Amino acid sequence: MVFCMDETEISLIPTKEDPHPLLKLKGQEKHIFALKSFIITFLITGILYTLPDYWPLEYATTKGVWTVLGIFGFHPRMFIYELGLHDLGFFDHIIYRLYDGNRSTYPAINIDGSRTNQNNFIIIRACTGMQAGSLLVGLIVATPASWKTRLRTAYIVIFILFIGNILRIAAQIALATIFISYLKVPFTHSWSYAHDWTGRPIGFIATIAFTLYIEGAGVKILDTITIWIDEIFWLTSFIVGGRKKKVVKRKVKKKRKKTTSNTSRSDNAPEKIN
Repeated sequence: MVFCMDETEISLIPTKEDPHPLLKLKGQEKHIFALKSFIITFLITGILYTLPDYWPLEYATTKGVWTVLGIFGFHPRMFIYELGLHDLGFFDHIIYRLYDGNRSTYPAINIDGSRTNQNNFIIIRACTGMQAGSLLVGLIVATPASWKTRLRTAYIVIFILFIGNILRIAAQIALATIFISYLKVPFTHSWSYAHDWTGRPIGFIATIAFTLYIEGAGVKILDTITIWIDEIFWLTSFIVGGRKKKVVKRKVKKKRKKTTSNTSRSDNAPEKIN
C-alpha cells in the first residue's frame, strides 16, 4: 500500500527504520486513507459477523465448553435446544430476525446433578466472540502491512479468541453453577453475576492483550485508529469553523448595512445655517 506525498512515494508498511509511516500522512492523503480504511473495516466486520452460518462455530464452542466443564468435574450435558421467539428480548428479537431468521435450534449445556437441570446455557452467535473477532480482522486487513503478516496475524487472533472464549464461557457457567448449587442464588441473578460482572473486565483485558499482540506482529492498528480520531477532530473543527465563519460574515454584512444606512442619512440631512 503506497501513497504519494510531495512527489515522493512513501511506503506505509512499517519497517524497523520507520515503524509508524502512517502517522506521516497529511492533508488529502490522510483523508483518503482514513475513509478507505474505515470503509474496509466496516464492510469486513459486517460481512464476517452477519453473513456466515454460525452453527459450526456455535457447536464447536459448545463442545469445547462441555469438554472443559467435564475435566473439572461439573458433569455437563450437551443437547440441542429449540429456541422460541418468546425467549428473546426486543433487541435480540430484531438481531435474530436479521441474520438467524430461519433458525430455531441452538447447541446448549446444562449441569446434571445440580439445581440447574431446568436452566439451560444456550450458545448463540453473540457467544462466539466474533463481534470482537470480526472487528479485529477488519482492522488488520485495513492496516498497511504485508499480506503474509496480516493473514498470519488474523488467523492467530481468531484461534486464540476461539480458545479463550471457550475458557471464558466454561468459567462463567461453572461460577453460575456454584452460585445456584451452594449459595442458593436464583438462576437469573447467578448468570448475571457470572456473565456480566466477569465479562466486562475479561473483555477489557482481552482487548489490551490482542492489541499488544497485533501491534507486536507488525500490524499497527493503533496508528489506523489514531488517524480516525484525528479525522473526527478535523471534521468537527471544520464543521464548527464553517459555522463560525458564516456567523461572522452575517455580522459583518449587518454592520456594513448599518454603516451604509447611517452614511446615506447624514448625506441627505439638511445643512445647518448659523
